[in-house]
Amino acid sequence: MSSVFWSVVVVVLLASYITWTAGRLDRMHARVDAAWAALDAQLVRRAAAARALLPLLPTGPEARALEAATSAALKAGEAGREVVENDLSRALRAAMPLLQSAPGSAQARAELETAATRVGLARSFHNSAVHDTRGLRGRRLPRALRLAGHRSLPAYFDVDDTALSSPT
Repeated sequence: MSSVFWSVVVVVLLASYITWTAGRLDRMHARVDAAWAALDAQLVRRAAAARALLPLLPTGPEARALEAATSAALKAGEAGREVVENDLSRALRAAMPLLQSAPGSAQARAELETAATRVGLARSFHNSAVHDTRGLRGRRLPRALRLAGHRSLPAYFDVDDTALSSPT
């Protein structure tokens, strides 16, 4: 009788732990999804702020590259987003020196700098959520029981967001 009781206790505790872990993993995936949505919004805001700089730039290859990069960034989906955002960062880095002498560029530059700062923060939150989720999914029990279901493993978002970090 005693062994049956302890067996039931062990099974109940194990089932409770598995249920708790599955719920935690589900919440972590929801956190990654929310962090991606916030990051996507900030990336769009940065691209829009960069587009607002176009009338202030002198016509030339830097302006054409920035226009192409902002258009691509505003149209980009989740797949291949890092490449598009890195292209935008490179175009911004090339265009920023041309804006120093442009009249009326201070407000547009300030908005772009704010957007770039927010991108960095949103990227940090997203990558933190991805790190935590991947850590839990890498443990033995969630892998063995496939507690993540058919969800794909979340990916880090690494982009060069240092285009505005140099003194101007």
